[in-house]
Amino acid sequence: MLLNKTIRLFLDGIGRREEYEFYLKKFQSAGTDCFALLIPDLDSLEQGADALAFDLHFLLKLGLRPAVVLCGSDAEVRWSLLKNNPLFERAEFPNLGEKKDGVPVFVEEPGRIADSLLQKIPTIGRRVHFIRAAGGLSTEYCYVQKPSAELRPEDRELVEIAAALLSARPGTHISVTSPINLLEEIFTVKGAGTVFRRGSVILSGSLFDPVRLLELLEESFGRKPKEGVLAGVTKIYIEQNYRGAVLLEQQPEGLYLSKFAVGSEARGEGLAQELWDEVCKNHPAFFWRSRNGNSINQWYDRHADGRHTIGNWIVFWRGMEVSAIPGMIAFCTARPADFV
Repeated sequence: MLLNKTIRLFLDGIGRREEYEFYLKKFQSAGTDCFALLIPDLDSLEQGADALAFDLHFLLKLGLRPAVVLCGSDAEVRWSLLKNNPLFERAEFPNLGEKKDGVPVFVEEPGRIADSLLQKIPTIGRRVHFIRAAGGLSTEYCYVQKPSAELRPEDRELVEIAAALLSARPGTHISVTSPINLLEEIFTVKGAGTVFRRGSVILSGSLFDPVRLLELLEESFGRKPKEGVLAGVTKIYIEQNYRGAVLLEQQPEGLYLSKFAVGSEARGEGLAQELWDEVCKNHPAFFWRSRNGNSINQWYDRHADGRHTIGNWIVFWRGMEVSAIPGMIAFCTARPADFV
């Protein structure tokens, strides 16, 4: 889809171009009636119904039609805050209404929101965004199979809804954010809210399918790996469907993290953090390198104990002895590039 200059400038203010172009392409090829189901709470509509309408109008300009779901005892009250805006049209499932350039709103006063969403996933949409004035939870990702014991009651209710949806409709994307952060949550890898996930199955060991792993590396890094790139791998952590992997090598200087790869379809889902946590749980000390300008370096900064920039490389480490740092830096600068 060709974007005019005004729309592109607006998206540039939200996130990095390669990210929003990736998500645009992904959403536009989703094959559902609407690209997402939005569930705004009463506070968010009382504080900013017009702001929400502006964002949804922008999504329509991008060819992304959202649907709004209002369910529960205050559904009619929430609808009253939207109905005077011509953008919104009240709809009855499964009919989306007559306005192809408008936003259908399902108003269902009786019943539970989980039941209402299960009825509409995946036909109407495979993405669910809860919109609350309070925004997301205190964490970037919430794994519904092991939620925090310190959740507030309103947060716990949301986690229970997400758990029911993910159990019945695996693969559904579910998040919660604030009205002001909706577009950033939708169009950036980092997001601006909380994503709910069941959690991935991470396998570890030294045995793996080299063909699938090389395909993952090429997809993740956007370049073809050189021959023999897997030769020194002594330990691997990999998502069971080869959507992400961490490759480790035992070197004289210490444990070296040679590759941290996440497939494009898995980005923004929390898989990177799951892989990282698994590595850190089992290996208290290791080091790695990353090219200057790599977009993940800010994330690495938050997870490393130290870093050193030399030439085109940044050397990072966790838990390493100070005496080992010169050797690590020498190893990283001398090691040839792993990709064509």
